[in-house]
Amino acid sequence: MNFLFVAIALLFYSVAHGQTVVLNELMSSNHKTIQDKDGDYSDWIELYNPTDEAVHLSGYSLSDKKSKLDKWTFPDITIPSKGYLLVFASGKDIKNPKELHLNFKISSDGEDLFLTNDFGEIIDQVGKIDLDADESYCRIPDGGLKWISSKVPSPGASNNFSNQLIFSEQEGFYRDSFYLFIESLNGDTVFYTMDGNIPNSQSEVFDGYLTIKDRTDHPNVFSEIPTTPVQDIITYKAWESPQTLIDKATVLRCVTYRNGVRTSQVYTKTYFVDNKNNLRYTTPVLSLITESDNLFDYGKGLFVPGKYFSYVSPEWTGNYFKHGKEWERDVYIEYFNSKGEKEFSQDAGLRIHGGKTRHAAQKSLTLYARAKYGVKNFKYELLPNRSNDKYKRFILQTTMGALFGSSIIKDVYGQNIVSSFDIDYQEFQPVTVFINGEYWGVYSIRDKIDNRYIQYTHGIDKDNVEFVEDDSTSYNQLMQYISENSLESNANYEYVKKKIDINNYIDYTIAEQFLNNYDWPGNNMKIWRSKENGKWRWVLYDLDYGFGDAGYDMFTHSIKNDPSITWPNPPSSTFLFRNLLKNQSFKTKCIKRYEELLNSDFAVKIMKSKLDSIKSLYQPEIPKHIERWNYPKSMDSWEYHINNDLLSFIEKRPCEVSRQIKLFFGLKDFGFDCLSNVNELANRNQLILAPNPNSGSFFIYNSITDMKDANIFVTDMSGRIVYNASREVLLRNVKLSFDLSNLPNGVYVLHLVSKGYSEQKRFVKFN
Repeated sequence: MNFLFVAIALLFYSVAHGQTVVLNELMSSNHKTIQDKDGDYSDWIELYNPTDEAVHLSGYSLSDKKSKLDKWTFPDITIPSKGYLLVFASGKDIKNPKELHLNFKISSDGEDLFLTNDFGEIIDQVGKIDLDADESYCRIPDGGLKWISSKVPSPGASNNFSNQLIFSEQEGFYRDSFYLFIESLNGDTVFYTMDGNIPNSQSEVFDGYLTIKDRTDHPNVFSEIPTTPVQDIITYKAWESPQTLIDKATVLRCVTYRNGVRTSQVYTKTYFVDNKNNLRYTTPVLSLITESDNLFDYGKGLFVPGKYFSYVSPEWTGNYFKHGKEWERDVYIEYFNSKGEKEFSQDAGLRIHGGKTRHAAQKSLTLYARAKYGVKNFKYELLPNRSNDKYKRFILQTTMGALFGSSIIKDVYGQNIVSSFDIDYQEFQPVTVFINGEYWGVYSIRDKIDNRYIQYTHGIDKDNVEFVEDDSTSYNQLMQYISENSLESNANYEYVKKKIDINNYIDYTIAEQFLNNYDWPGNNMKIWRSKENGKWRWVLYDLDYGFGDAGYDMFTHSIKNDPSITWPNPPSSTFLFRNLLKNQSFKTKCIKRYEELLNSDFAVKIMKSKLDSIKSLYQPEIPKHIERWNYPKSMDSWEYHINNDLLSFIEKRPCEVSRQIKLFFGLKDFGFDCLSNVNELANRNQLILAPNPNSGSFFIYNSITDMKDANIFVTDMSGRIVYNASREVLLRNVKLSFDLSNLPNGVYVLHLVSKGYSEQKRFVKFN
């Protein structure tokens, strides 16, 4: 009896529902779909009358609150049979039959909506749905029971042209080839492309299925397009053909048409197939898909020298040196984590990022989330060491940024060394990037330094952030005060401390000096404050010119006052530090902070541990990266630059800085024992091989115990023995020298085997 009652009730509801006005379509984020009479892009709700008779809506109501169903009541208006009625959800509360406006808006994140009749009964409702910009939620067919999200909205018109595709397999990583089936819900014709371009009614027709397989054996296409001028014109990292078949993915873009009219959104999916290993990358993977002309067209392509390249100034011209919104291109992003799982996908904007690196073959990029692309933010924890999961923009940093050497991690590593300082810095996350299905190498996701960065790192509203580069009047006034009031006076210094975060400034200056960032302070200076009486703070930014000569005196560099110098340290850039040094309290604070840091973060053992950690994140991906860009030249070359440019620097720099501090500040005593630091370095491994890299001449140092019957042999990376000595005597605290200069350049492993002890040491032989 109860079952029959329920069945009859459901049947009655179904029949009644089919014979009354219904909610037919809605949009909660209208950016460019339709304007109201005031020219505003208000959100909207569409009603549909599926019955054979007109329906008078007087007394009917719309609401977003079940507790107040009569929140907005219709005026005396009629919706004809099979007719549509558009109501703007603008909050303007207008009941003019020519254009209706609710007294509430629809949340951009979606919310419940209720339609009631003149008896106050709910006759239709729709639950919360999160929609992208200009995406609607609609019934298909009109008045039907099925709801879909549609990128082809139809306010005030039939939804029957809206369509949805269902894919038999979702985007991602696969070990084996497979057949992909696509179902068109309305039976409309599916058109597709596999080159990144948006399909249209002239594209290939999907007929039955597609075979998705490993495409690596297909010819290179986009990677064979030069992204710099010919090599002999420039002095930076020039484009070279990969000279091998690079990794590829299948990029599929689909859309449906009926009678020449588009009926669905554009669907974009990336499929990776590798018969050997369905997870061939150790980093997250970012797939970027865009119309090929956006990147490679002579007139508007972002990646090519193109129309705006000039042989008169080859290093600073080209399409890639253009800036601004007109040089932003639409792009679709799919982000897969290191396990191959898709984390997010969305439409976005793409621009070239950086200064001189724009001329590098592998460009730095900035990705922009904007409402006009559908989603206002990238809602994902892009940088694991940040407690932030919502980004408006982020940088994909090229590996070709460093002026000298090809370690590719110089800036990442330098900022990581000082990440515990009281400074603002850029975090990193290595990623593997594909562009239109072709492998584009290793990049690093980095923070984009702007007011939004300050908001998510400091919790200060972005509109309350002021940067000096915005031509700050208050900062200029502070500099004027300092020029007119000597900081030798403690009173004047105390005033300046109210305006400047001194702890931050000292940490920032020490970081730049210790890391030997030669391209500073006349460049790469970012300073900000909260507008509400906040103190000025400094952001560490771009260390690609750092490290270098471990013995270079950055103290003298930081106080140059030569009007003829325009770079890297003109007088205006050294002004603040020169004047602060006039105050004894400031000098004392600097010296004490140097002592603390040389004994902690700048300890060689700590810096080397960080270097090893970062190197290990990138190392598995370097061979493929070399195949793609011929940069670095080889794994041996990469190892060499890691050791020569970074490791060698950090081993020498603490003692050099200690010596320079004593000279610069005229100190007899300083709280850092260079000898102790060297001894710690010597004892961090039981067996030391130095120098490394070397020209074949090197020594090993034994700090363990006497070894009077040691076997020592050297192998190349294939395991072939290239040197062998037995029954060697290796006494404790004694060096044993070697001359293997006849060996070819490369990476080798020295093996030492003695009674109760064995160890291996890798070294690089590089003339």
